[in-house]
Amino acid sequence: MLGKYKGYGVFILTVLLLSLPLQAEATVPVSSGYKSPGEIVFIAMHYEDVSAIAPIKLKLEQDLLALEHAFKTLQKEGKLDPDFPRLVIIASKYYRLENRFGTAPAELSFTNSATFVSNHPESPPFEPKELGPAYVIRISTGLLNYRDLAAMMPLLGGLNDQAPRITIKSEKKLAVWKRQPDFERLISLINVPEEFGAVAGRFRIAALWKAETTFYSLTDEEGNKILDLFPANIYKGRPAWAPVERPELHGRILAYATDEQVIIYDLTKGSDRYIYYHLNLDFTFNDRRIQEIFDVMRDAIHVHFAVDAVENKVYVLPFGRMGWINVVYSLDLDTGTWTRELEGELVSDEVRTNKQNGIWIDFIPAVPDRKIVGNVDILTEEWTEGQNFPAVSVNRNQTILLWLSLLIIPGAMLIYLKLRKNIKMG
Repeated sequence: MLGKYKGYGVFILTVLLLSLPLQAEATVPVSSGYKSPGEIVFIAMHYEDVSAIAPIKLKLEQDLLALEHAFKTLQKEGKLDPDFPRLVIIASKYYRLENRFGTAPAELSFTNSATFVSNHPESPPFEPKELGPAYVIRISTGLLNYRDLAAMMPLLGGLNDQAPRITIKSEKKLAVWKRQPDFERLISLINVPEEFGAVAGRFRIAALWKAETTFYSLTDEEGNKILDLFPANIYKGRPAWAPVERPELHGRILAYATDEQVIIYDLTKGSDRYIYYHLNLDFTFNDRRIQEIFDVMRDAIHVHFAVDAVENKVYVLPFGRMGWINVVYSLDLDTGTWTRELEGELVSDEVRTNKQNGIWIDFIPAVPDRKIVGNVDILTEEWTEGQNFPAVSVNRNQTILLWLSLLIIPGAMLIYLKLRKNIKMG
């Protein structure tokens, strides 16, 4: 008799365990800090480690120069109060980037005191940076882009003691402000002043922002243009030079990635003659297995470059949401040949080992890096530390399901034991 029923308890427990809400498992909250070239715009960006955040971060770095220029333009025109000379943007994290008003409305305000701080005990410590009086924009991470911020910045001029906050609660409301003249003017900025990177050899890179697109040029030391780099809506890999540890290649080999291809310049022939090599961004060489990986992760991919410590080889290292993607390509500078250098499940370990042991040496940025440090926050008088950076990401429904499941499981066990006891007694 017992044999007939003994599987029921196991079945009930198995079903209940499988029904536990898998999404209730906390993802890791992380953050990044950014500052504009003139230290006018400061951004604390909070997000989940598994979010499709790479395109937002890559575009943000390109747009920082324009954000500062737009803010300063409104200041010079008297449309913003000069007593608040800085703009602080705090982007709160959430898992689904497409639901941009799902967690909270966008809020515009001002503060007499803003401070840039480290907000994680395990992150490298740094001294808090006092920013002083500032305008404040609090948004969800999905709104962290030039177009949306250009609609909000002119509204800051309407803040005062009687109206210290402005909230935007929906896409429909945001669209209303995108029909204002100031928005159209900020979007159509034709020429944001150039920004130059450090000199490498006798060359340097200049960045020019025009109408929501960043253009890079190769120039000489005085800023005279030599050639234009291929334009892109988002650069998957910003221009970078071969490292100084390979002096014969530093200032000669320049690499970057657009949203379609990897391009590597060999400037060994001088400013009037050069060679460039390119590789399609899918890196597949018609390999269907690898193509499937890139089709799923294309938006999240950004590209790193390294050079061999001894051989004249450049390595193209695609990075996804959670780590190195399982394929590495190399360019032999002596022959101009592309090769699939590594592939398979152990690629991440090999990449990490080669970098740590100095076998592969990272390229160095050819344009200024606007990321300050990870695990940061910006505190203002009106808000308390940690408000933008909760420890776990579990929504209310998931929490309720989790507790119900934890309560139901012991009940199921009691029912099973009761049935088993009755069966034995019968």
